[in-house]
Amino acid sequence: MPTLRRLLILAFLILPMATAATITFDEAPASNDGSPYSATILGVTFSGTNAGIWSGMSNGDPGGWSLEGTNGNQFLGFNGDPYSETLTFLSPVNGFSADFSRSGGSSDGTITLSAFNGSTLLGSTSGTLGAINTWLTLSLSVSGIDTITWSGTGSDFHPYGVDNINFNSSSVPEPSSVMLVGLGLLGVLARGRLRRTKL
Repeated sequence: MPTLRRLLILAFLILPMATAATITFDEAPASNDGSPYSATILGVTFSGTNAGIWSGMSNGDPGGWSLEGTNGNQFLGFNGDPYSETLTFLSPVNGFSADFSRSGGSSDGTITLSAFNGSTLLGSTSGTLGAINTWLTLSLSVSGIDTITWSGTGSDFHPYGVDNINFNSSSVPEPSSVMLVGLGLLGVLARGRLRRTKL
């Protein structure tokens, strides 16, 4: 039994675990002036085609967005062409989700979220935004994402906010790696049993 315990501990050391990451836009000070956010945070680089990080309604609603973030009060704002963003990951990630909401001054809006590995589209989803400050979560359950894009479309002026970005680091083991380690463990256990039956 101690051998099995050691083998299981070794397997967990060999196979890295998934690391979940969340970006709430409360990690950085709000600019509240429309200057684009183009920083790299938690291994994600933002393209800077946005209107920056804004404080929510609980902080006086600078900019008149009529929004409060879903995970903390700050959010990333979009209020003019191109109404889109590209996120580039320093290393591929697995799964992605983010919250989107119409903001003050918008008449309507639809968000399209897409995941890529290089130029290969891994998945795409879209949703229609509801009432102002009613957040819609869009998610993609795909692996190997190195780029995420989203774009907002609507009639006339259609500003919106984004918050609560979630993804898992690519340290999640591939199924083939899990299978190889599992077969190795079974082989070692079978050899140990065979040795005991010969004694």
